[in-house]
Amino acid sequence: MAEDLLNKTCRVRPTSKPTVAVIGASPDPDRPSHKAVKAFADAGFEVYPVNPNATEVAGKKCYDRVASLPVDSLDRVALFVSGQLGMQVIDDLAHLAVGEIWASPGADDPAVISKARRMGISAYSLCSLEMLGAAK
Repeated sequence: MAEDLLNKTCRVRPTSKPTVAVIGASPDPDRPSHKAVKAFADAGFEVYPVNPNATEVAGKKCYDRVASLPVDSLDRVALFVSGQLGMQVIDDLAHLAVGEIWASPGADDPAVISKARRMGISAYSLCSLEMLGAAK
């Protein structure tokens, strides 16, 4: 039996949910960023909406800025802000360990993507809702 175990690859399941910050999350249920908060939650993520003008988005506590997040790492960041704000967000993310950034249409400024990559963060120009199968 020990020989069988030596020949197997054992994968340890994570003890926590994957995490995502949705930057620019809107309290308006018709906005794509609001739908993304719900879609990420439905996909099993621990979701942290970020918007300085909201206290709650899709039933989740909303944080006023990246520095207010109660985590020191994120598996993913979904951007729903303009290029200028995106550049500031990338700077704010420097103090966190970030797995990757998904910059949605309208937030996918090439300068933002480039800056994130220079910082060593994988960054992609793509739609969170499409990637999660929630685009309608």
